[in-house]
Amino acid sequence: MNTNMGYAFSSNLDGLSTKTIRVEVNIKRGIPRFTIVGLAAASIKESTERVHIAIENSGFYFPMQSILVNLAPAGAKKDGSWFDLSIAFMILRLSDQIDCSVDSEKFLFLGELGLDGSVKPMRGLINILLNAKIEKFTSIVVPYANRFEATILEGLDIYTIAHLSELGSIVSGNKSKEITGRKYEEYRPLFGQIQLYNDQTFAMRAIAIAIAGKHHMLMIGNPGAGKTMIARIAADLQSPLTEEEYIQILRIKSNSESLLTEESLQVKRPFRSPHHTASDISIVGGGKDTRMGEITLAHNGILFLDELGEFKPQVIQALREPLEEGRITISRVNYHITYPASFLLIAATNPCPCGYFGSNLKACICPENRSQRYLSKISGPFLDRIDLNVKLNTFRKDKRSLVNIDLNEVYDSIENARILQRERYKNSEYTFNGQVEGRFLKEMFHLQPEAEKLWQKIQNYPENSVRKIHKIKKIARTIADLESSLEIREGHIFEAMTLNQFSEKPIFLVA
Repeated sequence: MNTNMGYAFSSNLDGLSTKTIRVEVNIKRGIPRFTIVGLAAASIKESTERVHIAIENSGFYFPMQSILVNLAPAGAKKDGSWFDLSIAFMILRLSDQIDCSVDSEKFLFLGELGLDGSVKPMRGLINILLNAKIEKFTSIVVPYANRFEATILEGLDIYTIAHLSELGSIVSGNKSKEITGRKYEEYRPLFGQIQLYNDQTFAMRAIAIAIAGKHHMLMIGNPGAGKTMIARIAADLQSPLTEEEYIQILRIKSNSESLLTEESLQVKRPFRSPHHTASDISIVGGGKDTRMGEITLAHNGILFLDELGEFKPQVIQALREPLEEGRITISRVNYHITYPASFLLIAATNPCPCGYFGSNLKACICPENRSQRYLSKISGPFLDRIDLNVKLNTFRKDKRSLVNIDLNEVYDSIENARILQRERYKNSEYTFNGQVEGRFLKEMFHLQPEAEKLWQKIQNYPENSVRKIHKIKKIARTIADLESSLEIREGHIFEAMTLNQFSEKPIFLVA
């Protein structure tokens, strides 16, 4: 190999996936210049100035020769600033300023250099580490500030670097590696009793069913009915993460922010609640830099859309694909990126612009048919993906009373339902009842003989579509799981039917 040329390895983020980049450096006599090629973004081309000054300010000299850096494969677009360390390593090695006694073919170098030679923290590190394990790299040099995130995974030799002057001790084998394999610890939330009004218990029951079986849910009710409060209770009732889900959420979080403390690694299921003025790009992702949207940030958690009737129609329509597929693909002319988006949707809306259509407490002041037009943006195809439709109305004062709800009991029933589902789907692609496709319902969901007779009658109702019948059966299965019943009973089917009703003119529980 030409002693004036060499290469090291770094990595390029592409959404949540990564690609290994071979950083080839050639130094030869000639007019002093420093050039980077290989479809590099502006942030990478600026490395020439950062690396030059950082090398000089770290006690080394910068070769006044012709330096060419090629980022291979040249046809793949590259972005980011963490190629600095690999470029500096090759310049110092080719100019005989550091000795390398380790196998650099097994090393990844990651880090942006400051002008003083310090190594800056980076985002998306855990995604790079996961890919490094797949591609058989054994040693990773990462910024010291990222040490907590870098040591989560086992099976890699992690070396941290805070300043460029420390690079020589790493590649000469004189610096010890970090201890890896931080274990994710499950937690059980502690609850007490809460008080709800008796007109809110129906929605509370629906929330438990939604979380247990991952059934998307829509609540329609007047202001003050408790829609937002009940949805926020759902955030605390979510189950602890499995280790796989923990890594998935951490990958998403790492791409959106720097994880620099141990506390930043203590994540739980997300609860995202974007404002109704949000654009479709901010919700589903995209834009010039194809960033992640709220649906990806809500992956493995809850996406709560309050005031759904105020969201732009294009935002609501954009949710149809991720609700069905559990992912979103953002396509552009020359490339596309797929982000995970498997979330539980809980939405809430007023029945009309003033909010009091059908209210027992206050008269609606909206013009005739305004309510129907207000909800018309919530289209049929979108509603087809909603399992639970809950109508709320505040009871009259003389019929309203407080009810004690033990959240520990609710949480335990949800966890028990999830255990039953895990066992049921251990050899399938599904995790929750709400995800099961219609063609598998008969073989997976068993009914008691009396329930089977009722089910045959329901299937013969002309107003029941095939999709609606499937949703009722999935809801009934989750209700049975909440009650630890191995078979679906008649009562489960009747309750499921009450939770799966919707008409363009809102229906309310009036008392």
